[in-house]
Amino acid sequence: MSRSSDGDTQVQDPEKHSAEKENPFASLDGRKGSVVENGEIITVESVKDADEALSFLENHPRAAEIAAEGNAILEDPKTHKKLIHKIDRTIAPLLAAVYFLQYLDKTTLSYTAVMGIRTDAHLVGQDYSNLSMLFYVGFLAAEFPTQYLAQHISKLGVYLGINIMLWGVVLALHAACSSFASLAIVRTLLGIFESCVAPILVLIIAMWYKKSEQGRRVSWFYVCNSLTQIVGGLIAYGVSFTHSSLATWRIFYIVIGGITVLVGFLVTLYLPSSPVQAVRFSDAEKVAVLLRVKSNHSGTQNAHIKRAQVLSAFKDPRVWLVALSTLLSSIPNGGISNFSSILLTTFGYTSQQALALSAPSGAVGVVFVLLVGWLSDKWNDRSAVMLICILPTILGAGLMIGLDPQGIPTNKAGLLGASFLTGTFGAAFMLLLAWNASNIAGHSKKVTANALTLVAFAVGNILGTQTFQNSEAPGYISGKVSIVATLGVLCFVVVGLRVWNDVLNRRKERVLEGMGEREREERREKSAFADLTDGENVFFRFFRLVEERPYLDVIKNEKKRLRVPTDKLFPFKCPGSKIAGSKEMLKDGRRNLTLVSYMLMVFQLHPALDPVIERDGIERGMETD
Repeated sequence: MSRSSDGDTQVQDPEKHSAEKENPFASLDGRKGSVVENGEIITVESVKDADEALSFLENHPRAAEIAAEGNAILEDPKTHKKLIHKIDRTIAPLLAAVYFLQYLDKTTLSYTAVMGIRTDAHLVGQDYSNLSMLFYVGFLAAEFPTQYLAQHISKLGVYLGINIMLWGVVLALHAACSSFASLAIVRTLLGIFESCVAPILVLIIAMWYKKSEQGRRVSWFYVCNSLTQIVGGLIAYGVSFTHSSLATWRIFYIVIGGITVLVGFLVTLYLPSSPVQAVRFSDAEKVAVLLRVKSNHSGTQNAHIKRAQVLSAFKDPRVWLVALSTLLSSIPNGGISNFSSILLTTFGYTSQQALALSAPSGAVGVVFVLLVGWLSDKWNDRSAVMLICILPTILGAGLMIGLDPQGIPTNKAGLLGASFLTGTFGAAFMLLLAWNASNIAGHSKKVTANALTLVAFAVGNILGTQTFQNSEAPGYISGKVSIVATLGVLCFVVVGLRVWNDVLNRRKERVLEGMGEREREERREKSAFADLTDGENVFFRFFRLVEERPYLDVIKNEKKRLRVPTDKLFPFKCPGSKIAGSKEMLKDGRRNLTLVSYMLMVFQLHPALDPVIERDGIERGMETD
């Protein structure tokens, strides 16, 4: 036995040392104890309790060889970049196609509402609103069962593909309906089969990407909500000119349903269920993917449903705050997604014009979703960017109320502009999905949290469809007021989430401060693929709806200056000033870094600093001046 410089007890075990030399992944195995200070560190009892990745890494017959190959991929910038591009090519197009059709298929009712379905199916009173609601009733009823079934099967790609083909068939069957009762059945079934989509996509993103990459990747598939408005509106507009013995809305359902079945078949064949199960990736590439996401401390997947983790999700206030945020953002969605075309007709546009005007509204959504996804990763900030999405929609709904009092439009162009503004808030839900991907650990807990989030989504949409009452047509004042009220409350909940995560992070920092250096490293390795929850894993970080950015420790050296490209950091310049309490002036050679800019730099830690940090060898840590 010997002691390290920091006083940690070390036990030299020749057999263990030899085993770790043969298997470089041995340090990740939480089943094997290591004596450090207070005794053995064991994070899991069996592989069943651990992540799928641990079993793959530990039991691989060529562990040493593929470890070297995987590390070589990550160490070479060219091969590392090539790997990321391969992941993107494999995952992103299929996820985008799935989400595109998922949103298009559930909103087909909105397009067909102005194509004659209400007349042909003899819909009266609240029948149309109730059909919109029944989709979410099926969605709500199936959410928890479908998520736990998907986890148990652990073949996410196959499970998702089969559900897509089933809802494609159900969508095509809409064409055979001629009454409220028959439409009610197929709308409910559509909700059941679509309920698995968003949570599975979030799980897949969390498996394949680092936290700093997840915001943009979620935006890549979520943007399809807005693209759906463009493509769906134009398709419906084109079909509306069709002259056939078969009603145009029936043709629309058959065409879209057939496309959905085809995409479902492709997803079943080509979407990998996890990095370990990705047949188009070599074992070395799989190792590289797993090592890339190891620092997430959220693993990939575990087929064993853990009761303790399920209960942990229901006891976690943050999970409920995200669910509340989802509810508040979904109430407007339930109304806008189903009544947008109808609202345009109340503003004085024809039915065909309303279909065509869905395209520019969708374009606004595309710009905002992609911009928000990029900004949230660029600024490493989820909450502030979320407010950017919400405020324009509040303004748009307010303008609809002011410019269309009692259903009498006073400014047709102004109402159209207000309608376009209401397309921005959808990006807020995208950020909530990204938040779940980044801020929840433990596979059963993540599945439960995702299911609860989507339950809130369904409940919100059900309530949203009922805020637009047929008795208030054409003004629909209750629906418009509800948009302003719910999104206004959402702004405060987002701030509460940010503050609460800060509190939790400080608690974890205090726990880590009480550990020796060797114990921290030992636990960090064993926790990576132990399938621990975010609460159990002291190394897991909560991010205020913000991605993790290390603090900058300015070197205490009068002769060394940090040269910061301030023109890349902030769009404004102020007279320079010496930083209070700091022993050096921070300059870019021409301009002083202002106190305001310095504070923003420390708290946001803009990515533009990364090359500077790497070039000057500045250590990362908490600023202590």
